[in-house]
Amino acid sequence: MRPILSTVVLVSIVSLAAGCATQTVTADGLVSASSGKFDEFYFRPNTDLATYRRVIIDPVPVKFRSDYLTQRHGSNALLAEPRYRPYQDAETIGQDFAALMQTSLTDAFRAANYEIVEAPGPGVMRVSAKIDELFINAPDRLSSSVRATFNRDTGQATLLLEAKDSVSGAGLARVVHRNTVREATRANIADDTTNRFWFETAFRRFAANVTSELAASHRTTVSLANQR
Repeated sequence: MRPILSTVVLVSIVSLAAGCATQTVTADGLVSASSGKFDEFYFRPNTDLATYRRVIIDPVPVKFRSDYLTQRHGSNALLAEPRYRPYQDAETIGQDFAALMQTSLTDAFRAANYEIVEAPGPGVMRVSAKIDELFINAPDRLSSSVRATFNRDTGQATLLLEAKDSVSGAGLARVVHRNTVREATRANIADDTTNRFWFETAFRRFAANVTSELAASHRTTVSLANQR
């Protein structure tokens, strides 16, 4: 009886694990997949992503976390600026970070042997990325009265990316990653230069992970029949 009982228990465990691994199908037909690189990853099943070797990269929008500008705490004060401009200009930061992400994506897709193009066509993928919920913990410049500012992590942002067929507009893949930038066990010096460096590092890692996931052939051959 013991072998039979063991078999029953094993089958139950396998069945439970299979139930927990159920994939999610989005409204536009994308299927969720486990990813060691992103919080959420979706792809269109039975689509050969390897046929897409050219890519259009759209301009990257940036949206700050809702309390970033209203908080007005000492950490985001520009102590060296005149009183009429006491805080970091969010528009300037947004433009800079958008350019950093744009360059990161361009470099990553080129390194993965994609051709960067401007016009849609067969075999052309359109990539649209977004920096959302951006918060920088200490975006201040040093002054004669403040020699150093320290923080435990540089900031946070949710990084999103949509890959679509440039002709039909059909979604091919979607990525969501909630990123804490340079989370450290001890305090580190922070200023505009270090903040920019660590966010650029995060953007480049994100872009490289995107091309890595898109190149994973096993993502392209999963059938929706597996969902039943």
